[in-house]
Amino acid sequence: MEVVQKRVAMLTNCEVLEFLKSQKKDEKSSEKLKMLNTVVWETRKYLQASPAATQNSDMIEQLLPKLKPFKLTTAETLQIINLRPSAPADIQLLVEETEERFPAEEELQNLVDAVTSTLPPPPPKR
Repeated sequence: MEVVQKRVAMLTNCEVLEFLKSQKKDEKSSEKLKMLNTVVWETRKYLQASPAATQNSDMIEQLLPKLKPFKLTTAETLQIINLRPSAPADIQLLVEETEERFPAEEELQNLVDAVTSTLPPPPPKR
């Protein structure tokens, strides 16, 4: 595999999980392929227990316009999608300088409401 263009876009955990699910498992016995299959299996296991397991690309597309007014960076938006914060305190851990950027507590709550009304909760812990 060859990288054609570096960093054209960042992928959400949901997109990574969809990609990994679409890949066929290679049954060859090479040691490198065994290690790769282990990494893929562990990654899928982790992502299936995260909010990415209940998300799909349509939900993310619906969320993005709702996040526009909050003027988040690309990295902040990605973290919000991947982690699906459900409380203002969670947002404060993901967004830099929340006190300056969201002086009213109600703005922070509006951001949380936009996320929780669009993205479903993560799967229950096993």
